[in-house]
Amino acid sequence: MLTDRTIAITRSKGEAAEFLDIVKREGGIGMAIPTVEIVPKGDSAINEFVNLLLEKRHDYCAFMSAQAVRVLFSHTYKQRIVSALSQTAVIAVGPKTSQELQEQGIRTDFMPEKYSSVGLVEFLSKSNPAGKKIIIPRSGAANEFAASGLSRLGMVVDEVLLYTIKTADVSADWQDFFSLLLQKKIDAIIFTSASNVRSFFEIAASQSADIPLDSLTKVISIGPFTTAELDKRKIRCHEAKEHTVADTLQTAREIFSRQQAS
Repeated sequence: MLTDRTIAITRSKGEAAEFLDIVKREGGIGMAIPTVEIVPKGDSAINEFVNLLLEKRHDYCAFMSAQAVRVLFSHTYKQRIVSALSQTAVIAVGPKTSQELQEQGIRTDFMPEKYSSVGLVEFLSKSNPAGKKIIIPRSGAANEFAASGLSRLGMVVDEVLLYTIKTADVSADWQDFFSLLLQKKIDAIIFTSASNVRSFFEIAASQSADIPLDSLTKVISIGPFTTAELDKRKIRCHEAKEHTVADTLQTAREIFSRQQAS
């Protein structure tokens, strides 16, 4: 359980709402420390996505995150997007992405077992993918693993950059976080993407905070690319088995259980 534990997550309060609720229900304290801000590319990028999909009639459209879905459906002409997506098989990487699609009236046809770029490539590798077409609306900050992996399978890959990100401004929540962290009162911090790791340390540097993070708290990574970014900084971390926020919390529970048992 999370009783009397303080756990931070690198997301905004809106994105972390479910996380904060779970931690509170289990008697803990949740902290949302937003590391990045979303910067949409605008209607031109969304129109490019829809036009490509209608013109090339892709076999698949893969959504890598719930954020990509939200940005796409910020467009005024929602029905045009729904109509275009009805002509392709929709892949949702992770249950949150699938839920966001459902809320927008879009069915999810497939969901890889692993909720990551690796999982997407592994999933499609089993379906005779050579020659098939896929379109991926994504962040400009995402890595190239999915596109390069799918191209090696012989697929025709189109990526449309719907948004980019920038490092968030330092808020009062950050000041509170750093104060508690340096007092070793943060029991764990959860990193939810590689870009969040980069922005976290950019913010720390801006505050002249040279933080030996893994000696002050338990560091939890949502997946392999996030872990790799932490490894670059020689930060020891615990990686969630499934690449979801829910499983990062389960990882935290297991860490705390071992601490109590020792």
